[in-house]
Amino acid sequence: MSDDSPPRAKFWDIEGWGLRWKVTAVLAVPVTVAMVLGGLRVQSELSNAVHFTEAADQIVGVPGIVALEAAMGTVASGYASGTLTKEDRETTETLMAEVSEQARNPELQPTVASSIRQTVSDGRALLNLMDSPGVSADLIAERNQVFAKDFIGVVDNIVRPIDDSEVVDKGYLLSSAWQAQRRLFDQAMGLIAVKDAYAGPQGREKARNGDLPMSSVVAAAGAESSLLDVLNRYYPKDDARLTTLRDNIAARNALIDQGLADAARGGVLPILQLRSSLIGSRDVYQELTSEAAQDIAATVQTRAAETRSAALRDTAIVLGTLLAALVLALLVSRSLIGPIRRLRYGALKAARRDLPEAIEQIRSSDDPRDLSFDPVAVHSTEEIGQLARAVDDIHGQALKLAGEQAQLRLQINDMFETLARRSKSLVDQQLGLIENLEFEEKDPKRLESLFRLDHLAARMRRNGENLLILAGTRVRRSQAAPIALGDVLRAAISEVEDYQRVQMGATPEGALSGAVVTDVVHLLAELVDNSLRASPPDTVVTFSFARAVDGGVLLEIADRGIGIPADDMRDINERLASGGEVGPETARHMGLFVVSRLAKRHGLTVRLRSTFDTARNPGVTVSIHIPNALIVSQAARQDTGSQRKINQAPVRAAIPAPAPRRDDAQQPSTRGGLPTRTPQSRPDPTPTTTAVPAVTTASGTSLPRRQPGASGIAGDPGTPAAAPNGQSPDTVNVRGTGAMPKLPVRRPQAATPTTPAAPETPAAGPRLPQLPRREDRPVPDRSASTPPPPASADQAPVRHRYRTDPAKTASFFQSRIDPPPAEAVQRPGGGTPIFADMVSDWLTDPTGDEGAPGVWQSAGDAGWSAVERVTSAPVEVDPEIGLPKRRPGERLLPGTVEGAHNTGTLRRVRDPETIRANLSRHQQGIRNGRATKLAQRNSLAERNIIEGDQ
Repeated sequence: MSDDSPPRAKFWDIEGWGLRWKVTAVLAVPVTVAMVLGGLRVQSELSNAVHFTEAADQIVGVPGIVALEAAMGTVASGYASGTLTKEDRETTETLMAEVSEQARNPELQPTVASSIRQTVSDGRALLNLMDSPGVSADLIAERNQVFAKDFIGVVDNIVRPIDDSEVVDKGYLLSSAWQAQRRLFDQAMGLIAVKDAYAGPQGREKARNGDLPMSSVVAAAGAESSLLDVLNRYYPKDDARLTTLRDNIAARNALIDQGLADAARGGVLPILQLRSSLIGSRDVYQELTSEAAQDIAATVQTRAAETRSAALRDTAIVLGTLLAALVLALLVSRSLIGPIRRLRYGALKAARRDLPEAIEQIRSSDDPRDLSFDPVAVHSTEEIGQLARAVDDIHGQALKLAGEQAQLRLQINDMFETLARRSKSLVDQQLGLIENLEFEEKDPKRLESLFRLDHLAARMRRNGENLLILAGTRVRRSQAAPIALGDVLRAAISEVEDYQRVQMGATPEGALSGAVVTDVVHLLAELVDNSLRASPPDTVVTFSFARAVDGGVLLEIADRGIGIPADDMRDINERLASGGEVGPETARHMGLFVVSRLAKRHGLTVRLRSTFDTARNPGVTVSIHIPNALIVSQAARQDTGSQRKINQAPVRAAIPAPAPRRDDAQQPSTRGGLPTRTPQSRPDPTPTTTAVPAVTTASGTSLPRRQPGASGIAGDPGTPAAAPNGQSPDTVNVRGTGAMPKLPVRRPQAATPTTPAAPETPAAGPRLPQLPRREDRPVPDRSASTPPPPASADQAPVRHRYRTDPAKTASFFQSRIDPPPAEAVQRPGGGTPIFADMVSDWLTDPTGDEGAPGVWQSAGDAGWSAVERVTSAPVEVDPEIGLPKRRPGERLLPGTVEGAHNTGTLRRVRDPETIRANLSRHQQGIRNGRATKLAQRNSLAERNIIEGDQ
């Protein structure tokens, strides 16, 4: 009879055992040995912990003993020299009381405590001896030497039993500092002997012959210098305290030499100055010894804590050794080594080769979903096989996570790019509105506020460009023609707020390729802004230039700020060389990331170094190397096309004031009671020109001041500015002749008689090309009977001044010293320029039709007549801020509310809260669905694991 059932596993077949059975079989013998050995090791560590704890309790009194010995030396030397003060005596007695209290510490050894009490008693006897009359200085010095020697022995008995290399090393430090301090007492006693030696006529004669007992003073000073050399091994090379001690030795030697010279002429030694120098050195030594004693105490306490932790660590080591014994067991190794080796190979292969290659493929691929991997070659069902499957799951999850991260990174980059471009568009519109307000504002305070708003908006625009760079956007708007280096630098300077503090010398010849101008201006603006912010406001930031060996240009931006530590500067240079990798520090150091990314994009080299290595404020110098490939020579610039040139003092055409707007009563108004901007309110698109004086430059700097109309924007943003004769509106007056061309000063425009402009004489320098400006879409006038006249065909669109000339970005270049004539700013409506611009630019519909139908009449004419009567009333203007005063209900029209209810039409209102609730419910449903699916998957996996264990 045959048995078709599978054969049962043999009991002695170890490979078929489960891992728990294998571990149980091997643990029986080594566990006892491991526990015994571990117990012995833990007992040894606990014994060391107790020893260090007792030593820590004893070492607490060492700083007080050291301080008492130094105070006693001061009292003894002061008594011998006759300069003893009451404060020194009181300090010594206080320290004696503290040391006597420390001698009662029960943790001290009996012999050590007895020695401390005996030494303190000797010190009190020495103080009492000083109170007795007729006591010689030699006796006081001898008793003080015995007192110090006893205390040194006490400290040695406390520190010597501690068996630790670091404690022993710090004990040598304490001993060396203490011995050096003792040499001060020897010097004081030697100086007292010298003073007594030449106190009489015979001493002065010896002083003239140089026969004075200076050997003890010289020996003590030399010993102190030798001990300072020993202390140099324990402290940094430039330690201030050791430097002070050496300086004091040199100062005392100089005082002694000067005193001996004076003594030969009948003078006296400067005892008080020498005493002050000795006390200063004593204080430094006392600080060193106290610090060394405290370090010893802290080290001993640390060792006590470490030994207690070591006991627990040894327990863990015993358990680890036990696990190692399991692996090394001969019988179990045949069933473990093979699967573990294959598992190890598969895990390392996945971690070191497969995952990096897959991640690289994900980064370079647009569709990272089609990725697969080879599973670990362990196919058993026991614990090692399950572990292999877990490694495969981890591998798959890592690939999935990498793909999701890649998709998320792309989405975030797209989001950054979209937000940045939208923000830049809004900022550009804001800059245009602010510029219009600047042109029409005459109040200096409000004009200054507008200038600040202008500059803040420019900085916001640069932040938007930083977001584009962070998102990895490479398509950037650039110039087609090369731009002179001077213009590029001035454009970068105009991007910062404190541009007045920037000094720039003569720029080198040549120009930058138009494809890199925008990025180079952005890079330089970030560096200049950082230099201005990191340096004091009363200092300047300088530009310097040099030709590089490869034919390129080397720019340097130097400031006098507090500088950067060497280690941080080294890290910054490494990050600049790496090309801007996104990391945790990117958000906090956005400027550094932008500079490194732009430098890598165009092959620039940016490095930081200290401006002055030895100064208190070393500052930072940034070097920017522009390679020769980006530099365009003069001949190459002439081949780029025809460019208009101007004289150094160009004649600028005056821009006429905006045409007065119609009275409010003649304009249709919105439901809020505000007038609607119409195309007929714009001035004649063909302005008259007149000659104005030559442009000027701000004194003290090479930066320009903007003039109204320099950007090509008149009072109305829809009307192109007039240009001088022979010059199209899309050109920019940015350069003249000379080593350092200067930009014009912007002044308020004035209404002048219509005269022809003076002809221009072309200059030698090339001009910066200007791109066309997108025109504003006109708003139709619904009350006009005829459509507005079309613009002339030959009238070129004017580009916004921020895109025309980067050097005129900041509104702080303007100068509003001379007020314009009254007729240039009169407005029939009675409103202020700011209010009128806000009404015309923000409260109108820009999507209206191009024209309006002819005159028509309706039943609502009576209502519109009421509107005109209300809006034609004069508006009171606040003289301080220049804005109209509003009063509740002042312009409330009769019948408006009833008319709204009686129209019979229902307007659909979309509640933001309702929309937000719908989106939240939708998102919550998606999350619930995903969570349910994940819970089902986890439940199935746990069920499979449980069945496998059974």
